[in-house]
Amino acid sequence: MAKVIIRRGESEFEVSDLTFEQVKELVGVNGYGKHVPTKEAPVRAVEQTTKTSREPDFAGFLASLKERPLRFIEIMRSHPNGIEANMLAGMLGFIDARQIGGVTGGGLGKAAKRNRIKLSDVYRSKATFPNGKRLMTFYPGKLLRGLQEVKPAA
Repeated sequence: MAKVIIRRGESEFEVSDLTFEQVKELVGVNGYGKHVPTKEAPVRAVEQTTKTSREPDFAGFLASLKERPLRFIEIMRSHPNGIEANMLAGMLGFIDARQIGGVTGGGLGKAAKRNRIKLSDVYRSKATFPNGKRLMTFYPGKLLRGLQEVKPAA
């Protein structure tokens, strides 16, 4: 037989000579219910960050880019009809075209998100399968078509 002591604040109740199932029924606990309340932690004030503008910041986007993402944009701008991924990889100093993902995702993607720019407005890519072989081509987006020159951040 089980003996249960229930404490609520300063009060204490003892229940004995019950089976475990009877105690569970009495207490209303099946192992998944609420536990004894603990002292709540004080709620800290959260700083409110307000964005002054929801407009895309292309100048801030370019200023936040490092060397390779800037080089990627420069190459995209100089190839308005698109460039094949293997050729682009060589121009970026990569061995394999799959390495471009680090530039487009980590380099451009994060900066684009911070500056409220759609990455599809910076570049787009298209996979084709001529003769059964996969061919990935990158094209400049609408933001790069009118861009005159890309300058690295000082």
